Amino acid sequence: MSSVPASVTNEPRGEAPVADAAGVTDEVWYDRVFRPLERQFTLRAVVFGCVIGSVLSAANLYTGLTIGITYSASITAAISAWLLFRLWRGVARGPAFTVLENNTMQTAASAAAAMAGAGMVSAMPALMIVTGQRLSLLQITAWLVSAALLGLLFAIPLKRQMINRENLKFPSGVAAAQMTLALHGEGEGGTKKAVALMVAAGIGATLVFTRGVLGFVPDTVPFAFASLGALGLARLTLGLDMSLMTLGSGALVGLRTAAWMAVGATLCWAGVVPWAVGRGFVTPTPAAPNLYGDAVGYCVWPGVAMLVVGGLVSFALKGGSIVTAMRSIGSIGAKAPGEADPRDVEVPSRWLGWGLAAAAILAITTQWFVLGMHPATTLFAIVLAGALALVGTRTLGETDVNPLGPMAMVSQLLFAVLAPGQTHVSLMAAGLTNAGANSCGDMMQDLKTGRILGASPQKQLFAQLFGITVGGLVTALVFLTAFPLELLGTKYPAPGVQMFKGTAELLARGFAGLPPHAALAMAIAAALAAVCTLASELGPKRLAAWVPSSMGLGLSFILPASTSYTLFLGAAIGAIVARFFPRKDALYTTATASGLVAGESVMGVAVAIWAAGRI
Repeated sequence: MSSVPASVTNEPRGEAPVADAAGVTDEVWYDRVFRPLERQFTLRAVVFGCVIGSVLSAANLYTGLTIGITYSASITAAISAWLLFRLWRGVARGPAFTVLENNTMQTAASAAAAMAGAGMVSAMPALMIVTGQRLSLLQITAWLVSAALLGLLFAIPLKRQMINRENLKFPSGVAAAQMTLALHGEGEGGTKKAVALMVAAGIGATLVFTRGVLGFVPDTVPFAFASLGALGLARLTLGLDMSLMTLGSGALVGLRTAAWMAVGATLCWAGVVPWAVGRGFVTPTPAAPNLYGDAVGYCVWPGVAMLVVGGLVSFALKGGSIVTAMRSIGSIGAKAPGEADPRDVEVPSRWLGWGLAAAAILAITTQWFVLGMHPATTLFAIVLAGALALVGTRTLGETDVNPLGPMAMVSQLLFAVLAPGQTHVSLMAAGLTNAGANSCGDMMQDLKTGRILGASPQKQLFAQLFGITVGGLVTALVFLTAFPLELLGTKYPAPGVQMFKGTAELLARGFAGLPPHAALAMAIAAALAAVCTLASELGPKRLAAWVPSSMGLGLSFILPASTSYTLFLGAAIGAIVARFFPRKDALYTTATASGLVAGESVMGVAVAIWAAGRI
């Protein structure tokens, strides 16, 4: 590898804004943005990044199994890393914490935090519930790491095409870079955002402690001590969650989706459920605090239909991105005319071949010995995972949304045809594609951040490797310790698990095994989802905000009504702040909402572990 030329300095010399640093040519980037002399891959950065990421992965487990949403940890990790080293410098001596060390910490942290979304809030618990197979800590960890490693390696050739040449947006990666620079005095509002996140996290953690341990705060508050027919509103979950995490999530999700969740919750829990109880389709458990555990098995079917069909139609409409992604395969890794040599910071192409071979062997071995999947089936799943990671990453780069759910459904349907009657095959093949695309997208967001900050992609790859290994182990341990399978679908709604489980059961048993009228409800929901998605994406942009959200309506049939209403309240507060206080919104909304989510979810995991130890 060639050495760095003498003309390259440690600090970027240009006066261009942050966004321009991402769009320059390779030659200009190496000369004016790359920081070769600044500390980056240090022991303290990697260790603390893995610690922060493992905590955030546990938080993602909690949010994913509670409200069906997991979050990219880049911004939260960047702020947490900066805060941690501010505290560290107060008690220990050492060199100053650099911008690139902060980036290494958030890279390792985001990789670890993404492990919860790599199947642990969807395919893996669904597999254990459907098959009755209880997997061990080592088995779950091996599967998680092997699947995430594939996604990590898929990102190596995609980075040069999508980031260096095409300069795709990857908005979360840009936001993480801007936040990092602001925290280190090279941007606006970093300290204020960090304080807002820290205070909000403390408030969120305090609330869940008083609710879950001390019992001073109820889980939900009904709208009124009234009844709907013979059923009380509390029994129908018609109220508000006493959860700042859900409130903060609403501000992050946005008003359109949350508003239609509130509409769907009213339709489901004030209409469908009382009707089903009255006709004997749902039998209430007298001792249960509400009807959620009894009714969700009936309501889940139209909800799953809306989520799957809406996602697949949206996926199909992105034909342009799919074609562009497929065409780009031929140019991946090739050197464009007049393009600067990658020198010694880009990940060498030879690493891709050896790494993919090792990752494929690990995945095939794990799937064979742990799940009984034939090596040829796993190999085909790996190829499919690579193709879907390509498509998903391009979509992520253009829209900041990685369509993991729809792509996993495509895989589940495909493998159900290829291996009829083998539920575990369709579940875990879908899980593998989901985990691979998830890890690839996370790596690409981090590489976009590094491109702006002048970081070495090689060192970011190493940070991700540490992150997925540590994060995979911690995620599996937290799941087995804090979230018993018996509580999924009752105490923890687990929408992702319900979707994978429901699809697997439907593919295995057919429509004959559905509850009464469920097939008709699914048909209506599927048609509505298709129409709404087409209208939203193909209709006039000015009307898109008024089109029903198939995601919002679908989730509302899987979650308790109180969760949907609380999400809507948080989204409404966020919209009001954005409308009337735009500067404060830019400074505080995302940081405060992220703090509420992080604080309550981390404490929620601690309370769940404490509760599990008392059983």
